[in-house]
Amino acid sequence: MLLKRYRTLLTYLAFAVVPAFAVVLVVRMEEGRLGAGTAGQGATSGVTLVAPPEVYKLLLAVAVIVAAAYGAGSLFKRLGQPRVVGEIVLGILLGPSALGLLFPQLEHWLFTPSIASSLDMLAQFGVIFFMFLTGLELPIARLRGSGPMAVVLGHACIAAPMLLGVVLASTLSSRYRPQHIGAVPFMLFCGLALSITAFPVLARILVERGLAKHRLGVLGLTTAGIGDVTAWCLLAVVVASVRSQSLSGSLFIVLWTVLFGLFVQFVVRAPLARLLRSLAAAGRREAVMIVVVTTVLVSALATERIGVHPIFGAFIAGLIMPRDAIMVHEVAHRIQGFTGWVMLPLFFATVGLKTHIGGLGGAAGWGVCGLIVAVAIFGKFFGTAVPARLLGNDWRSSLGLAAMMNCRGLTELVVLNLGLSLGVILPDLFAMLVVMTVVTTMLTGPLLNRLGIAGIRDEPGEEQAVEAVSAPGRA
Repeated sequence: MLLKRYRTLLTYLAFAVVPAFAVVLVVRMEEGRLGAGTAGQGATSGVTLVAPPEVYKLLLAVAVIVAAAYGAGSLFKRLGQPRVVGEIVLGILLGPSALGLLFPQLEHWLFTPSIASSLDMLAQFGVIFFMFLTGLELPIARLRGSGPMAVVLGHACIAAPMLLGVVLASTLSSRYRPQHIGAVPFMLFCGLALSITAFPVLARILVERGLAKHRLGVLGLTTAGIGDVTAWCLLAVVVASVRSQSLSGSLFIVLWTVLFGLFVQFVVRAPLARLLRSLAAAGRREAVMIVVVTTVLVSALATERIGVHPIFGAFIAGLIMPRDAIMVHEVAHRIQGFTGWVMLPLFFATVGLKTHIGGLGGAAGWGVCGLIVAVAIFGKFFGTAVPARLLGNDWRSSLGLAAMMNCRGLTELVVLNLGLSLGVILPDLFAMLVVMTVVTTMLTGPLLNRLGIAGIRDEPGEEQAVEAVSAPGRA
């Protein structure tokens, strides 16, 4: 009876505790036999199981960046600015422009070269999925059915600032062009950098201001969408010209990129849509997630292999995703959350680590920076407001459209980071363009307020909002 009562305890002691003590005894006996040298090696082996200091620093750096980015974004949102502006500014403050200037030892301890490299690698995944979301959020049906006004404005808001940027770059070429980069790729990239509009950030701003359903807001989003697609196509050409030193090589890369885009559009898109719809109908959310993520990564890998950049493949993957599959948008919402709150703040931090505002070169450097900002703003306003007025809009609406197109935000940083990584621009010009990005993005809301556009209500019978807006936290 007593044995039956303690059967469980005795079984545990016999088959768990006793073998455990035996393991310890055998190990101790072996240590005694081999001597202290082996014991020392055993101690060393035990230490290697503990995470090295660099891993601790990486985890600490990620935690600091994510938490600080949330705080900075919330602060700037209270000030009436998009969250992305606060996160960009926070990234700059964590770099040599502020933290490195005031507490250089802390910056060097927290952001060692290996930590910065690890953060940059993580950030690239954030950028890839951001580009996927950008492609997914573009209102393809609306762009296809857009009237001539949106097409004219979408191309004009790119062409005018790009022309001014090319002219400006030609005057700055002798001082700011890398020696190994030709004049043409440098000028084209600088022109393109001044012509970017951040569609996701603009979409979120207009939604929060109640303008997404208004005629002017719909026209602005359609114009920005057309400009976005045009800009990414032009950027692919510029990247191809940089990565290939010959004209024939550049044309070869562009041709392969076009063929890949046609392949996924006419061969992959329909079967992918059928697969996702069937999985969604069966309620297999995990399978939908796997298919979407795999499609993004494979498409990004393909464009990297072609010779452009993974972000183009991710963008194309977003374009071909079915818009009518609710579960696809649920998956996209999950990706948005992690990308927006965790991965993109890491990207802003890596941009900040590469931005040294104090190294612009004194008054002359700041003068060039001011000139870049002025040309960027003037190019957008001239290229948007004047054509809009000629097409029948009043001056307030025309200037409002120009203010919308002047929003550059995160999309601009993606382009600039790509240019820096390819060696198209030098760090000092990169810092100037980052300053331009922050200034022009911060101006969007106040300019709309100044023009009296922010408080406009939806008008009866006007077109409805775009089918998607930017990722959570991006505005």
